[in-house]
Amino acid sequence: MAPPIGLPALLQGSTGLSSVLHERRSGAFIRGLVAAGRDRGWGLRRSTRLALAIAAGLMLFYNVAVWREILRIVPWNGAASAVFYLSFAILMWSAFGLLLTLCSFRTVFKPLLTLLLPVSAVAAYFMCTYGISIDNVMVQNLAETDVREAGALLSPGLLGYLLVLGVLPVAGLWRLRVEYAAGARGVAARLLVAAACLVTGLAMLGGFYSVYAPLFREHRQVTQKINPTSYLYALGKYARQRWGAKEAALVVAPIGLDAARSAAAAARPRKSLVVFVVGETARADHFGLNGYARDTTPELSRLGVLNFSNVASCGTSTAVSVPCMFSDLGRADYSDRSAKTRESLLDVLQRAGVAVYWRENNSDCKGTCLRVPNDSVMGNTSHPSCDAEGCRDEALLEGLSAYMDAHPGDAFIVLHTMGSHGPAYYRRYPPEFERFKPVCRTNQLGDCPQEALVNAYDNSILYTDHFLAQVVGLLQKQAATRDTAMVYVSDHGESLGENGLYLHAAPYAIAPRAQTHVPMVMWVSPGAARDWGVDRSCLAARRDQPYSHDNLFHSVLGMFEVRTNVYRQRLDMLAPCRAAVEARTDGGGARG
Repeated sequence: MAPPIGLPALLQGSTGLSSVLHERRSGAFIRGLVAAGRDRGWGLRRSTRLALAIAAGLMLFYNVAVWREILRIVPWNGAASAVFYLSFAILMWSAFGLLLTLCSFRTVFKPLLTLLLPVSAVAAYFMCTYGISIDNVMVQNLAETDVREAGALLSPGLLGYLLVLGVLPVAGLWRLRVEYAAGARGVAARLLVAAACLVTGLAMLGGFYSVYAPLFREHRQVTQKINPTSYLYALGKYARQRWGAKEAALVVAPIGLDAARSAAAAARPRKSLVVFVVGETARADHFGLNGYARDTTPELSRLGVLNFSNVASCGTSTAVSVPCMFSDLGRADYSDRSAKTRESLLDVLQRAGVAVYWRENNSDCKGTCLRVPNDSVMGNTSHPSCDAEGCRDEALLEGLSAYMDAHPGDAFIVLHTMGSHGPAYYRRYPPEFERFKPVCRTNQLGDCPQEALVNAYDNSILYTDHFLAQVVGLLQKQAATRDTAMVYVSDHGESLGENGLYLHAAPYAIAPRAQTHVPMVMWVSPGAARDWGVDRSCLAARRDQPYSHDNLFHSVLGMFEVRTNVYRQRLDMLAPCRAAVEARTDGGGARG
């Protein structure tokens, strides 16, 4: 994060506000605007002033989150700071005024504001309450969120914002008799007002360029919190990604058409069974295995799992990270469109003869499981871990042992968990796992003491530890006849109020490490380590090596010894430790 911006010479020479306005000659435009407002023959006095008044309201009341950022980045420094704050206010007001003035036609203006103001009120609530930014990924998360997840975010605070900043202004708007002018003179008047707004905004940018340039370049969260332009831009970008391409371009391209098990693996009497657990919202620094002050992973510690402490996520949201971790593209080349038009790890494994099964306890698999057998435990109210609001993760284990018995060949099972999904962390674990108290029992996270919020979150991690231990227990029972393993990795992390930021989905470029540093553990049965030729002590020695979601695709292919042109040995986490075994046993000869 860049340091706060100073303003030591803001009032000197041409950088002063008055000289800027004089040099840009914007006073002539403003005088023209006033004259137009007084010209009753044009009949535009109310419509133009209403547009500018609403622009001022947006700047003042709907952008509190932006003002918080500005005050943090550009701290108070006397008169110089005051002038900059004033320039920023004028810049936002002129930008909003420009857009609203161009829309101030009879058939457009009121319907547009009827939609814009309530949506902006909701956006203001989430940005102020949780410190989030709004980009196309956040819009994608919203579009792919189910009713249950959305319901967890409802609160009196949200309803209050919606009433005060949404319903009441819209009601007043429809009671107000607004005069509009038609024809060429009406268009000309609107253009005059828009031009005045444009020149005023450019004057602010030009006069304070030395401040605005680093502000917008190094503090992207400012522009991503400007309400409503941030979410309007994000909506447009998401729409282009989602529906902009021709239907023919959305055909799923196959990969790994040459995929096949190695001869040795295919002939091996002991088949491989791997359970891949996709975690949710777990941050690495709250895992006891990673040195956290609290022992939040006692059961995994006793099981002697392989822990990897330096793992980076592909994204900061489920919508990005889940499809990305099963993709061969890696974070650098990944996009939502590429994920929807390209096969994944599951397709390659299935093509190689591995039975693939996806079991869901989250919103959905984000398109990843559409071509493999899958089901969901959500809505299974008969299970003791489920109720009308959803299931805890133990519901994923119901019938899983029977499925394993019914598929004695090579199998890959994905369990997509609810994990530590917020903001209702206290709902993610049963009462007996509430070890850390007191806990935050509201989705208004800012209303809870930091300790209570962290306690609830840590209890959810403690329950994840218990769930993973149960998965290992099922695999231990299968280990007598099969080579079994479990891989767990979270999709992204979570912010718990640090610097006023909550939840996740911050733009990756500016996201705090709490949202991108994720836990990853692996359990490998003795038989699997022997048959796969993996040196466990070698893996343990590499626990602090930097890994990421990019490694998962190739590491799983390596576990099943799938030979294909999309496999990259350098990204296979097990490959160095497989080579170590080969070097000891046959002088480094290649395995079959």
